[in-house]
Amino acid sequence: MRLILIRHAQTVANDEGRWQGHSDYPLTPAGQAQAQALADALAHEEARQPGEWIDPVLYSSSLGRALATARPIGQALSVPIASRDALREYDVGVFSGCTATDLDRDYPQIIERFRRDGHWDDVPQAEPVAARAQRAEAVINQLLADHADGQTVIAVTHGGFMQYLVAALLGTRRIWGFRPENTARFEFTLSAAAQREDSGSLGGLSTYRCRINRFNDCVHLNSVSRR
Repeated sequence: MRLILIRHAQTVANDEGRWQGHSDYPLTPAGQAQAQALADALAHEEARQPGEWIDPVLYSSSLGRALATARPIGQALSVPIASRDALREYDVGVFSGCTATDLDRDYPQIIERFRRDGHWDDVPQAEPVAARAQRAEAVINQLLADHADGQTVIAVTHGGFMQYLVAALLGTRRIWGFRPENTARFEFTLSAAAQREDSGSLGGLSTYRCRINRFNDCVHLNSVSRR
């Protein structure tokens, strides 16, 4: 399977420095341009390398910002969008919709502890971290079960949950943090059989069975303003 994970385009909340989680904000004009630039880049690649675009399918988080990013992709590739709650951003609880200034004013003890320890389970109403990891594992397993090894699968999701999806793909022993850019592409080649292998087997030690092809790739934004 060729799996392409994409973070949504810039939103008003991104521009204003607000936590989002399950709260939804529209794309900015810059975000709309980012989404279109990504769609154009994908369509160009499909036209140039049709043999690598086998029966493409497009999934999106059911949150509005992800669907708004997925729409121009669906139009450019002539594929429908399958909306999935499982691809939604994790709930950030009482941080939702807040700027750093808001948090300092309204939740001083909670944000001080969070900045010190980074423990989401200390944030009221936030999705527990164990539940996020389990949800990401379930998403990857479902995609592998539902699609053929040679198929191209695109999923538009969110920056926070992306970190759990990548951890599920790579089989890391812990969650590594990184900052996905708006409309960044993360592309992997894998199969259901190879995903079950580990370093105790020859297949698991091969660098050809599973591949990272792109990671936080934003080359399509070279001619687009990110603000």
